[in-house]
Amino acid sequence: MKFSTVLTTAIVAAACLFQSTTAEDQAAVHLRVHTVEQSNNGAICYQACQSGQYCPRGENACRAPTGSQCFNPATSLFIDACDPGFKCDNGKCVYA
Repeated sequence: MKFSTVLTTAIVAAACLFQSTTAEDQAAVHLRVHTVEQSNNGAICYQACQSGQYCPRGENACRAPTGSQCFNPATSLFIDACDPGFKCDNGKCVYA
């Protein structure tokens, strides 16, 4: 076996060992979780509400629709009239 073959093999093995360490460091960077405090203005509300009550976007409490309002689950907002093909049932827009 030639000396150059042994030397090349040793260099390739060292490069592979160094590369796996670099890949692990990069994976650790990608696994970090970044938390950003959000204001309640426009944020989705994740409250579990009773039947007929809904927690609209930008609010943090469940409430029933008032007047002619109907809850649109696609936008998480109360609206005055459901889109064509939908009807207001129990305060929520559903397929007609």
